[in-house]
Amino acid sequence: MIKKEKLSASSDPITKLPRLVIPLSGDLSVARGSDSISVDGPHRFLKIGNLVGYQPTSLKTVCRISTDLHLGNEGTMMLWIAPMESLTTAAPIEAFVSKDPNCQEYGLLSDAFPTNDLDESIFAWHWRSVWHPHMVAKFMKGPSSGTHGDCAVNPYVPVEHLPLREKQWYECALTWNIEKSRVLIYVNGILCGTTSYPFQTGRPRSGLFLGNTAMAFANLRIYDQELSAAGVDQEWQKHPFPVSPEVAEELAALHTIRPKPKADWQPDKAWTLVTDNPLCEEGSFAAWKQEGCLAPGFAMTELKTTPEGLLLATPDRVHTESRVYFWSPEIYEGDIAVEFDFRPERRDGLALLVAQASGMQGEDILDDHPPRTTGSMSTIVSDRVRNYHWEFFRHVPGVRGDIATHVLVKNPWQYPLGLSSQPLLELHKWHKLLFVQEGSRLRAGIDGEWVLDVQDRPDTNNGTVFTGGRIGIRLMFQTRMFLRNLKVWNRERGD
Repeated sequence: MIKKEKLSASSDPITKLPRLVIPLSGDLSVARGSDSISVDGPHRFLKIGNLVGYQPTSLKTVCRISTDLHLGNEGTMMLWIAPMESLTTAAPIEAFVSKDPNCQEYGLLSDAFPTNDLDESIFAWHWRSVWHPHMVAKFMKGPSSGTHGDCAVNPYVPVEHLPLREKQWYECALTWNIEKSRVLIYVNGILCGTTSYPFQTGRPRSGLFLGNTAMAFANLRIYDQELSAAGVDQEWQKHPFPVSPEVAEELAALHTIRPKPKADWQPDKAWTLVTDNPLCEEGSFAAWKQEGCLAPGFAMTELKTTPEGLLLATPDRVHTESRVYFWSPEIYEGDIAVEFDFRPERRDGLALLVAQASGMQGEDILDDHPPRTTGSMSTIVSDRVRNYHWEFFRHVPGVRGDIATHVLVKNPWQYPLGLSSQPLLELHKWHKLLFVQEGSRLRAGIDGEWVLDVQDRPDTNNGTVFTGGRIGIRLMFQTRMFLRNLKVWNRERGD
């Protein structure tokens, strides 16, 4: 039997309080005279910890909120969510995706139903299990762009890595100021996602739809003002029940700046220095294979060796063709350590290191594969290339701009091995990069600190632990930096 409820709202004219309040605890009243909420379809109210929340129990259940608050130039939404099972990354399975393209999108709030129909919605706030487990909010027609590496200037904001633990409550806050091109996401009072570049938004539809069957929801509040970080934190501090220490620690480790262990690795006699290239002499980079920035109008704006080092600069235009790979002439085998200095010359841009790049059966990606001309992310995530990639300099649409972040991913499974945060890297200053793989352990260091220390495993349905291949440097659009003193060590695999 379909259960249908509809209640009208009362008025609350105080501007610095929420303009809309829906407890979602069994009482579907709201606190704004012109608004109402209706639930049509199977659902329940259940207690998790000491908080009661609403859960739709059918994909057909429609929870509609009559409001226009999300149409404002600025505003804030705050919502408690609790997954019914632990949710993290999941590789797409063609049999599922072919029948339900949105099966890995978990809608929180949207101006379209179902809440995970990103092609149909203009405004949507959702969690997704593809690539990284992340949360995204968008203000445009169609799916948010940039979440798979080829970022575009679109009005969306992602929280790049946000696993959700079974039956643990998270208070999520979305704030926006369209005039200032600013969209932010907070989780448990912690700033986790930022977007602050010029963009043009679509015009959302009137009304919102809430929920998905995998989560419970509680205490929805919508403001007609963009709350500050202090305001969001003040609301977070009001929560009346304890939050798991494990969840608090996980969020802090991922999204706040914390002291890092000292990167004190030194090669012992088991390691062999196989590449030692200062990159400051004419011809020292000539043997590297370039892919990308080759189409007419998209050539590298700078590509030259100087006494200071190798200078690389990509075009400013945001386009798939304004990305570039450079592949090493050497093929490495066994454990690997890569070290070089880099000096970013502008705040914008993205640079990543690709390590252990080989074909799906260990073949060489250059000699055994057809030539590639694109610098698109698709090369390393969907074109028969196994690899680890570490994004060590990241300042493009779709990633945080207020701090520096690092991600390490195993491809082509797009399996996230780790994410961490550190202070912004200084411009016009040399920084030392160190990447070390010892068996299944991978570590990434910047300026003498390990920013990532992770384990890969061969038994997680994400391929084997990689044992050899080429290294590569990839730059996205608007990137200008010097490189120097490249060293690569190998040792026989000891595990």
